[in-house]
Amino acid sequence: MWNNQYRIPLVKKDEYQVKLALAETFCSIQGEGHLTGKRMFFIRFAGCAVKECPLHPSQGNLCDTDWSISTVLTGEQSIDALAKEALDTVGASGWVCVTGGEPCDQPEALSFLVSSIQRLGGKVNIQTSGTRRVNAQWDWLTVSPKVPATDLKQSYGQELKLVVSGQPEDEMLAYYHKTRFWNYYLQPLWSNENCNSDETMALVDKFNNCGQPWELSPQVHKYLGVR
Repeated sequence: MWNNQYRIPLVKKDEYQVKLALAETFCSIQGEGHLTGKRMFFIRFAGCAVKECPLHPSQGNLCDTDWSISTVLTGEQSIDALAKEALDTVGASGWVCVTGGEPCDQPEALSFLVSSIQRLGGKVNIQTSGTRRVNAQWDWLTVSPKVPATDLKQSYGQELKLVVSGQPEDEMLAYYHKTRFWNYYLQPLWSNENCNSDETMALVDKFNNCGQPWELSPQVHKYLGVR
């Protein structure tokens, strides 16, 4: 079927429905970055195509996040229902963290979900690797880069949170010069219950002495033993 005036193909409402591949949902405190301590409803998108990440299974290392698909939501009503569940849990003006995996791998579902949450009065923290531009109107944007600063597609937002995983120091320092964020954080890497917190703290000191005001993001939820 076509719109004859502009020759644009028309899609009947019942011919296409937005889909969201979901890994999990849960309620906990935010344990990372500037919003640490805030109670949030977490919506974890399934899937992650960022194979450059040193923690990606394709690199032979262990990501601390299970982003395999648990369910697929189909249609606007099911996504609206998820938004309502989130705010019924944390309150009408509460925070919802949309994370992954990589939520920007599902741009249409991300945009619809975020607008649904905000329409109901909620606030949204989107967490992304920055390898794609974010196509949703966030309240707080967290970029946790897995590629060099020059390769980031999303180079601005509220905070950049870098997991310390053996990157060259000059590559780490480049994020501050080549991006525009309000806050910059270094975060320890947890692997098999081990944590490189001493290395991370040393880098925080060193980078501040170089004139870059990086802060520590200690992953408080892991010390507390909560989700």
